[in-house]
Amino acid sequence: MAVPYFDAHCDTIVASEYLRVNAGQLDLTRLSAYRPAAQIFAVCTPEDFPGGYRQFLPRLVSELEENRYLVTLCRSAGDIRQSAEDGKIAALIAIEGAEHFGCSIDGLHRAYELGVRSVNLTWNFDNALAGAAMDSGKGLTEQGRTFVREAQEMGVMMDLSHASERTFWDTLAIAEKPVYATHSDAMALCHHLRNLTDAQFQALARTGGGAGVNLYPEFLGLTRDLDAVIAHIEHFLALGGEQAVFLGTDFDGIDQTPAGLNGVEDMERLYDGLLRRNYPEQLVQDIFYNNLLNILERSL
Repeated sequence: MAVPYFDAHCDTIVASEYLRVNAGQLDLTRLSAYRPAAQIFAVCTPEDFPGGYRQFLPRLVSELEENRYLVTLCRSAGDIRQSAEDGKIAALIAIEGAEHFGCSIDGLHRAYELGVRSVNLTWNFDNALAGAAMDSGKGLTEQGRTFVREAQEMGVMMDLSHASERTFWDTLAIAEKPVYATHSDAMALCHHLRNLTDAQFQALARTGGGAGVNLYPEFLGLTRDLDAVIAHIEHFLALGGEQAVFLGTDFDGIDQTPAGLNGVEDMERLYDGLLRRNYPEQLVQDIFYNNLLNILERSL
């Protein structure tokens, strides 16, 4: 049976000039080996790269258009399903930090028109909307509350990876649609501020959202290999995450990968590793594809 693949987060457009073939951790050629295949491409530029958002978002859109025989830019869950039927990779666009477009409603609307369908409230630093996990730990501001409500009304996913725990709970308190954390691991297994507590993951699952398992060894801890990735998946499953855990590799946004998983071409090893632990293939397919698609379908 073909291995499906839907990854909630990669930074490939910032790390590599080209999407079709590159020397990074992910490209369209390697991704196309999976059936069906889908990827959320994030735009995230460091603060010392002024104007990066205005450079990389158009480049991403252009690269997707140039490779349209391989990939389709999707704006809805229906588009993702159609792309699978057409035998193409489904691509969605995310912005990793609303500061890239000024934390404004107008900026959100402009991004939406360009195809953006997922936004992190923050990256590694507090902004006008919310506190970041790696900064002050503050919560949503009033501007942030207005932003969350508008984004959900428009059908833009709220991504709570990088958000502080206070921002997380403030967002869930007002969210009317599911939200997710696209690339965060289990804090119970690795105590890092970027990871999720059990209560946070259970709240995401309970409200129809979920979390994507990040491959960064610093967030995995443990043995920092394939077994560590599986341990985080199993922990989320034990919390009732059968429909809420998915992939959030952070490929091309991490400078290290777990031993044995060097890039997207190796992800079948994770699929096989779960099968060898006697998980039903339907559950493994859900983790690799269906769970994320269903979460998006409930919110986009």
